[in-house]
Amino acid sequence: MGFIDQVEDLQKKNKDLQMKSIYINEIQYDVIGFDSLVDFSATWKMIETLVKSEEKPLQEISVRSESSIWRKMRSTEQFKTLYEGKIVIWDRSNEVSLIVDPVSQPLYRSLDVPVNESIIYGARDAFTESSQQNIGLLRSKYQSKDLEVLSTSHGNRNRKFSFIMLKGTTDEKMMERIKKKIEEYPNEIKQVKDVHVALGFSKFDLVTRVSSTELPENAMEYIEQGKLVFFMDGYPFGLVLFNTVFDIFKQPSDSNYLSVFVYSLYALRIVGIMLALLLPGLYVALITINPEMLKIQLALSITESRQFVPYPAFIEIMIMLLLIELITEAAVRLPLTISNTIGVVGGIILGQAIVEASLVSGVLIIVIAATTIANGIIVNFENGITLRLMKYIIVIFSALFGILGHVIGLLVLCSYIARVTNFGVPYVRWKKEGIQSENQ
Repeated sequence: MGFIDQVEDLQKKNKDLQMKSIYINEIQYDVIGFDSLVDFSATWKMIETLVKSEEKPLQEISVRSESSIWRKMRSTEQFKTLYEGKIVIWDRSNEVSLIVDPVSQPLYRSLDVPVNESIIYGARDAFTESSQQNIGLLRSKYQSKDLEVLSTSHGNRNRKFSFIMLKGTTDEKMMERIKKKIEEYPNEIKQVKDVHVALGFSKFDLVTRVSSTELPENAMEYIEQGKLVFFMDGYPFGLVLFNTVFDIFKQPSDSNYLSVFVYSLYALRIVGIMLALLLPGLYVALITINPEMLKIQLALSITESRQFVPYPAFIEIMIMLLLIELITEAAVRLPLTISNTIGVVGGIILGQAIVEASLVSGVLIIVIAATTIANGIIVNFENGITLRLMKYIIVIFSALFGILGHVIGLLVLCSYIARVTNFGVPYVRWKKEGIQSENQ
């Protein structure tokens, strides 16, 4: 079956596939493309202008194209370019084609302020779903020949990946290894989770290996540190390799502040991390097994607030932690106007009612509120989820063995984190710059 026959057959199932014919010097040319991807009215005017401006065959006309020469191409290769949003000009007499970059349909939203990352002192632009636009944002912030871009595509979806590297800073061998792993991954890469698996990481890892950012300024800072930043077409954020323990409490935009403010923020975030991770387990350990470690006045106060609570402290805190998780997820998934109401209802009305009903103690409400607020101070959403999960491990150990179990749980988590590596780069790594693989 010839190429035109295949196009006509595909048109029966895809009404947005257009094929128009033009005659130049009595030679028929077919212009083929998807009108859902191509602005055909503007593109058609462009082609007509080129044709009328020169009295010569179309093969000799200079066209804004991917390749300035006509050549024989396999049908699969031509259809691939069509799905990429280009048009094919087909010469029926010689059976050669020319791939042309058309005027594209405006499929992506314009630049907007960041949605998921709040920034106080820095640029307000954010990435969009277009990789090409995202690369342009980075080039506008780092106008140097050292900024290089590598691209590849994968799978039946032909999903594009664009890797950004800084010459002399980024480990080029590591970049090639990561690019090769994505190209050779046998399954379809549909989501960010599939990127983890394609790179050889377990989908059940507690620590995220790939973080994300929607801020070009942050992405550029990561690249200058030697990290790898790449875009997956269709996702409005850059993926960052590799995440380290330093990234939990340091945000690149912090460098806009004076040093005394920066280190104060670091100290505050470290305190927040410790509260979010250790406070719930400490409450269970002291109430359940080691109440003798409490000051007598505090012990009596807690006992009084819990005298009508019908179940042990472990069940009490698990109910409240899970309730907070439900409220948090509801606030994230619901529309913004409703999510604010859910936060008020869940945080104030429900909290007041549950204490008055003697289902939990007033002290626990304070512990849960402090934990929830402290968890929000952690940089990057993925890191926040990691710590939200880790605190349950410490709560379980604390309920079983008290203060000793609290310490054991913390040691278990520290041991797990210490053994995490990313292509030879340890997760527990405090040096900010010059990330290099140890396995080259």
